[in-house]
Amino acid sequence: MSGLSDLARVTLADFETVRNEPVLLVAANGSLALSIDEIRQMGSGAGVRDGGAFSVVFRGPQAPFVEQGMYRLEIGAGDAGNRTELELFLVPVGKDAEGCLYEAVFT
Repeated sequence: MSGLSDLARVTLADFETVRNEPVLLVAANGSLALSIDEIRQMGSGAGVRDGGAFSVVFRGPQAPFVEQGMYRLEIGAGDAGNRTELELFLVPVGKDAEGCLYEAVFT
């Protein structure tokens, strides 16, 4: 994944290749460092996107907490040639001693 990715073409394998890369959530009031915590294949069936349905869970710090909504994520190295930018709808799905979890679902 590099550049601005077309969400219809992004696959679970694309996220696997950047699993250990830094992720930056960019919002109007600042940015937040995230990491990819989990990548899950979802069920298959009629109407499922090319490459299959999957979800990605991102881990962030306990504070600040990010509300559900659309966010720009920058994944990978700092220079534009090796960085992927995605606009994703993130949903908070949990909180533990290590931080907050946010999920993006691709169907």
